[in-house]
Amino acid sequence: MKGLIIAVFVVAIIGGCVSPRDRIGEALEVEWLERRDLLRQLDDWRMEGRIALRTGRDGYNGTLSWEQMDDLLDFRFRGPFGFGGFRIHGDLDRLRIKTTSGEELLLTDPEAEMRDRFGWSLPVYSMRFWIVGVSDPGMTAEETVDDEGMLLELSQNGWDISFDGYRVEDGLLLPKKIVMESGEVRIRVVADRWRIALPDPDLT
Repeated sequence: MKGLIIAVFVVAIIGGCVSPRDRIGEALEVEWLERRDLLRQLDDWRMEGRIALRTGRDGYNGTLSWEQMDDLLDFRFRGPFGFGGFRIHGDLDRLRIKTTSGEELLLTDPEAEMRDRFGWSLPVYSMRFWIVGVSDPGMTAEETVDDEGMLLELSQNGWDISFDGYRVEDGLLLPKKIVMESGEVRIRVVADRWRIALPDPDLT
């Protein structure tokens, strides 16, 4: 009986050492993990915005539209006044790139093949998740969350991603600006419009 009382007392002391700040931190972490799980389930959405792509000395600016339906993606870049651009569309098995000049490529290993062809590449499979403000669940990642439980920075697969501001779209907080950097490649995306189809809660 005496040992039991001591054990309870020790537990009470340990419990008393947890500060309100620690409890708030734990609550924010739980909130972030729940939010991350929900955003990773989004598989029907469209985002329209602006993109600036810099690859060493070369730079490109234009408009962007990204449509995701399950594993099918449709990424379109258009240069100023309609000059220049390309479209990337396909699924996890292969992607097709078509430029406004009429060039067309079929890729089965997009990042490696784009790097061989153009000298740089877009991490399109992971960008599907980064654009909505979460890490790619298929790879390890380092995540930095701010005091409100929102993803601030992310390092994954050789890329550093930062998120500047969020806004409510269809009941979800989604990024306003995303900057992705790897070596000499820097991609800045500003989201202007979203269309989101929320997951059916009965299916999650």
